[in-house]
Amino acid sequence: MFEYQLKRSTRRKTLAIKVVNKKVTVYAPRSVCAKLINEWLLLKQSWVIAQLNKQYLAIEKTQYPFKNQCIQIFSQNVLIHFKTDTKSFVNIDNDYSNMTIHTSSRVSAIDQKRQKLLQECLLHTLEQYIDMKLHYFCQLMEMTLPKKVTIKTYKRRWGSCNNHDELTFNLQLIGADKSIIDYVIVHELAHRVHLNHSTEFWALVSHYYPQYKNAERWLKTNGDSLQWVF
Repeated sequence: MFEYQLKRSTRRKTLAIKVVNKKVTVYAPRSVCAKLINEWLLLKQSWVIAQLNKQYLAIEKTQYPFKNQCIQIFSQNVLIHFKTDTKSFVNIDNDYSNMTIHTSSRVSAIDQKRQKLLQECLLHTLEQYIDMKLHYFCQLMEMTLPKKVTIKTYKRRWGSCNNHDELTFNLQLIGADKSIIDYVIVHELAHRVHLNHSTEFWALVSHYYPQYKNAERWLKTNGDSLQWVF
């Protein structure tokens, strides 16, 4: 049984549970005995443990990647180093083996500054790659370049295309292999022709990215590993 804090009230008519900040609080009427409360909690145990696991995972994601001092860029492990300097900036080796985050000695909120510098660096890196591949695939697919391209952080999608010819890509893709990013680019470019997931849409995707099913499968299986909190 998990640990919990019990709060009784004469006003309360039913039992209730709250899981907040990795702590479990049980609310109960004064008339309900401890035995009945424990029997009821046994029925709720799997739900409570699931909520606790989610909250622990969320905290780990908030601390990542500074906790392990490692991050993935284009599916390659990049070691993160920290250095105090006269100004704040990020330097990455050409082979993506090491990243050094320099923070000015004048910075007081160092963790927040490092997180901001990391996010800006990853966004710029992904932006450069997507821009290059958009030029390549647009030429291949005999398209003009989209009117607008944005990179954001999403929880449940890797890219989007709207009817204003605006494409958006998920910053979390920075951790994926370049072949997976290429698939997402082709997927969104195909939406410029078919703003749906019809048979014609998938035929167009397949024509320019024949292994699209493998890429879809990889994202469904491994997508969660790319997610962290910014």
